[in-house]
Amino acid sequence: MAFIASFAASARNVVFLNNPSPQDVKDIGRYVVKSTGKPFFSDLVLFAANINGSTPNTPVLYYNAEMTAILKNNIDAVRQLQNKGIKVQISYLGNHQNAGWSCNMTSATATKLANAMVADVVKYGLDGISVDDEYSTCSGSASSFYAVLKAIRANTYFSGKTLSKALWSDSSYFRAPYNAANQLTEGYEMTYGGSVSYLTPYVGYGMAKSNLFLGISPEFSSASQAGTIAKNVADGGYQGVMIWAPNAFLNTTTAAQYYTAIVKSQANSTESVQYVP
Repeated sequence: MAFIASFAASARNVVFLNNPSPQDVKDIGRYVVKSTGKPFFSDLVLFAANINGSTPNTPVLYYNAEMTAILKNNIDAVRQLQNKGIKVQISYLGNHQNAGWSCNMTSATATKLANAMVADVVKYGLDGISVDDEYSTCSGSASSFYAVLKAIRANTYFSGKTLSKALWSDSSYFRAPYNAANQLTEGYEMTYGGSVSYLTPYVGYGMAKSNLFLGISPEFSSASQAGTIAKNVADGGYQGVMIWAPNAFLNTTTAAQYYTAIVKSQANSTESVQYVP
């Protein structure tokens, strides 16, 4: 039984909440592994703040109503999770405008954008930044993308924090001399196809299996399917799974059942996850 408990504890699971309410955030800390009383999730990513701008060299960080409500008016919800050992990152996403992570910007702009993100992470007491390079009308510059990542990691105020990326159809950003694997601390594969093979290329790019997570969406995978996926992830030697937007698809009862199917596979046991109000 001691082996099973240590196996379960070795897995880390990440959750993305899409435009969450403060209650959604609080609930993440209430899903606990029955045998240990510890949180099922190790990390929460708040999705998402945006990168706005009319030109690649004039990016501005933007926080929608949901992000503002949490960061400015309900930061205690974040602190409650952190007090339980759950790290809280914020995702930055393009916003259908002419600015973003991989737009062809100057090195000075890349550094300025990186420092603005780090400053806000420090301001709100968050644990990291998650990269989502989508929905910008400009994109494709591997050198600019790498420059932003490098500047984030070089900022002394970011020391010890997580720099993760939503991984999907992005091989052009993992090639020398601008290999993003050299800067990222974690990656969450978001194809939602259920196959561990989607993680294999990132190992080839230089990321460690212990830094890689396979995405699961309750929209596309049932609880039993999620359990099978989680087992394949564990058997493959990867760190864990990432659950996309359970706040959009599951209530507290069905979420606990969903996470139970996952932890059973990870621990190879009759383990369970409970929602503790």
